[in-house]
Amino acid sequence: MKLPHLHVLITFISFTMAAQSLVPLYTKPGCTQMCGNISIPYPFGIEPNCFLNKWYAVDCKSSKPYLSSIQNLPLLAIDLNEQMVLVKYPMNSNCQTPQILNLDLGDIDNPFLFSSMHNKFMVEGCGKATISSGGRELTGCATICSHQSSSYRRNSCYGINCCQTSIQYYLKTYNVSLMSSDTQTRSKSCLSAFLMASGTYVNYLFPGHSLAEDNSSVPMVLRWTLPKDFDEESCGYIFSREKLNTGNDSSVSIAKCSCWSELEEGNPYLSGGCQVNEECTKCMRKGGFCGYKVSYGGIRTFVCDNHFHNGGSNSSSSRAIFLGVGISILVLILSAIGFASYKHLVNYNKAFVLDLAVLTIKHS
Repeated sequence: MKLPHLHVLITFISFTMAAQSLVPLYTKPGCTQMCGNISIPYPFGIEPNCFLNKWYAVDCKSSKPYLSSIQNLPLLAIDLNEQMVLVKYPMNSNCQTPQILNLDLGDIDNPFLFSSMHNKFMVEGCGKATISSGGRELTGCATICSHQSSSYRRNSCYGINCCQTSIQYYLKTYNVSLMSSDTQTRSKSCLSAFLMASGTYVNYLFPGHSLAEDNSSVPMVLRWTLPKDFDEESCGYIFSREKLNTGNDSSVSIAKCSCWSELEEGNPYLSGGCQVNEECTKCMRKGGFCGYKVSYGGIRTFVCDNHFHNGGSNSSSSRAIFLGVGISILVLILSAIGFASYKHLVNYNKAFVLDLAVLTIKHS
C-alpha cells in the first residue's frame, strides 16, 4: 500500500526537478514547430498527426503559414494563453450602391469565432456601416465626410473619414451593411468596413513592431475553441471552462488548459509541455526568488530577487510581491497534489471494498 504523504513528497520533488531540467514543449514529437518565423504550437500543426483535427491544420507555403480549413487565411500568430489566432482577412468595400455583405467562417462545426475582445469595427471613407447578426443590429458608426487631404493610421482614427467602435459578441457569422454618401459632390464614394485587431493586442504579440497596412486586407483576431469531447482527462494541467456571449441571449461553453503557474512557459495542451521559465530556473539555482512584472500591453518580464534569501536591501513591498507570488504557486501545487491524492485514495478504497466483498463471498 502506498502512503499518501509519500506520494505527495515524491510528486513535489518531481515537480522541482522538472523545473530545473526540462525544456518547454510546443509541438508533438517529430513535428515542425516553425513556419518561417511564426511558431505553430499544438493543437495546430503542419504535418499529418501533428494537429488536433482538420480545423487546426496549417499549410506552410514558401515559409508562410495559412489556415487551410478557413478560406486559406494567412496566419500571423497563434496565442495559446488566450486561445486566439491573428490572421489577415479581406476588407469589405462598396463604391456604388448600398450593399449588405455576409461574412462567415464556413462550416457550422468550425471551432473559430470572430473575437469581440481583441477586434474593433472600423469604417473608412464617407458614409456609415453597421454589423448585424440573426436579424439584429449589433453596432455601427458613421464618418464625418471631408474632402481635405488628411492622413491617419487605422489605430488612431477620430471620426473624419473614418470611425471605429467595439463589438459586444463573439460571432460565427455576421452581416455588414454599407451606405456611402457624399453630399458635396452628390455622388457615391467608396466606403470600407471591417473588423480589425486592436493595436494593443498586436503590440502584445509583436512587441516593438507594427504590421504593414494595405488596402485589401487587415489583421483580424479569431477565437479558437476546443471540441465538445475535450475534457479534463485530455488536459495535463489546469482545466477550466468559460462561456462566450454570442448574442441573441445565447452563449457557447468552451474548454481551456493552462499551465500550473504564471512562471511556467510552454504548451498546456501537451503532456510535459509546461516548464518553469529558464530565467526563473537560473534565478532559483542561484538561491534567488523569481517573480514577474506586467508592462503595457500585457507583456511579462521575469525578474529575480537575489537578495530575498540573503538579507538584501529590497523594500518590504517588493518582498511582499515576491512572497505573494511564491505562496500562490505553492497553493496551486499543493491543491493539484491534494486532488490527485484524493483521487488515488478514492480508487484505493474502491478496490479495497471490492476485495473485501470477494473475500466475504468466498468464506460464506
